[in-house]
Amino acid sequence: MLALSFEPISELPSWVVATIFGVPFIGGLIFYGYKTRHAKSWRKGIFPLSLKPTDDNFLEAYLALGAKLILINYSESKGKTVYLNNYFNRYFRFSNYNFGDSLLFSLKYPIQTKSVTDWLKLHYSDERSRSQVIYFLTGLTLVTGAITKNEMAFLLEINSQLDLKPEHLKQIIAIYASYSQSTKEKNKKQVYNASQTNDCDILGITINATPHEIKKAYRKLVKIHHPDNFAQHSDYQQKIASEKFILIQNAYERLMKKMDE
Repeated sequence: MLALSFEPISELPSWVVATIFGVPFIGGLIFYGYKTRHAKSWRKGIFPLSLKPTDDNFLEAYLALGAKLILINYSESKGKTVYLNNYFNRYFRFSNYNFGDSLLFSLKYPIQTKSVTDWLKLHYSDERSRSQVIYFLTGLTLVTGAITKNEMAFLLEINSQLDLKPEHLKQIIAIYASYSQSTKEKNKKQVYNASQTNDCDILGITINATPHEIKKAYRKLVKIHHPDNFAQHSDYQQKIASEKFILIQNAYERLMKKMDE
């Protein structure tokens, strides 16, 4: 049998060894730097404008603002934390995030609101999309049943930074209050009858408004909040719009019915 023999491999050149071991190491550093490139900005409270408009990043934007709101009245943080978790589980079901870690980070490094609202405006170019942010924050404040002076100032600040009118916030507060009340009454298996004043607040009109003014206000809100306007938007935006539009529709129908009496 022929015996096989091998010549010993001579020592590899130093540049080859450096390439073999150095490239993966440098590549790892570059990959790590890419994955954590926004961490430094976040720790300064800056929401990076370069972030892509993914569901995960929208969730982080909402969470950053929610955490900032919680810090205003931290003694009520428990109920608001539960609200946040339930909200994200409902509307961001397919997002990949760790709620606990993200919330703790946002509480530790409070966001500069202008940086996150600038990012939201960049990707929420229409008023109806930006209004969803105010719906979210208003709902968070109403977990305790009332909005404090400092919380209202925060809502007005965000509302302004998103280029929404003060009247817009007032309508959303009325809509959410109506939603909360109707939910409580349904849980008690009672029929909910909204007051005329609350319905007028929802539509943004006075209690002495004429049928023409009611219809005009309703049509204006339809252009903003109708679910069809969100057909091309994300799943969570469609759900929010659908729920809130029902309240607007109900307020309009109650007011018009009262006019016919």
